[in-house]
Amino acid sequence: MPKYEGIPETLTLKAARQFVEPRVSEKRFAHIEGVAKFAKKIAEASGVDPFLAELSGWLHDACKQVKDKELISMADQFGMQLHPVDRQQARLIHGPVAAYLCREELGLTNQDVLDAIAEHTLGNVPMSELSKVTFLADCLEESRPDSYRQPVLDALDLGGSVNLNKAMLVALDLGLQMLIADKNVIHPRTVECRNYFLNLARSKN
Repeated sequence: MPKYEGIPETLTLKAARQFVEPRVSEKRFAHIEGVAKFAKKIAEASGVDPFLAELSGWLHDACKQVKDKELISMADQFGMQLHPVDRQQARLIHGPVAAYLCREELGLTNQDVLDAIAEHTLGNVPMSELSKVTFLADCLEESRPDSYRQPVLDALDLGGSVNLNKAMLVALDLGLQMLIADKNVIHPRTVECRNYFLNLARSKN
């Protein structure tokens, strides 16, 4: 493995896998493995570092199955600034909490990877290419319903001129539609992120 700034030499893909596996259920681990593999696939097609993408994929859900109260407690211990919606819907902060945990326990200080882990649920404005890859890999993992996956895959166009921004907009639009249909609270960051990618798309026309 080549040396990367902010990634200890001990933090191999195998080490990341071993860090995550005991923290999650077998079903969740299968999802994580799928995300890591898909992140590498998207990265290779889009010119993003495949090792960083796969590493982000392995670590993105390290705190997914931490209970809500504990997530909030960990966030407060880490000094995170939480939006009121974060406290109401604590599952939304499993990514940012995982990023802090990986910094603390794995010595991971590579900001691109930390951001990719933190931003994979709500997105952000702006987002690095690595963050987009991780976000989209999470959307496209095979356990997701085809009605959600296929439009995102079509927009991404892996076999052609890969378009991360177009795929992000489609994924965010579909995600918002599902949240509204289920009468769920919507985090303002998701709306901000969707509008950002919508404006990017409009500026291309």
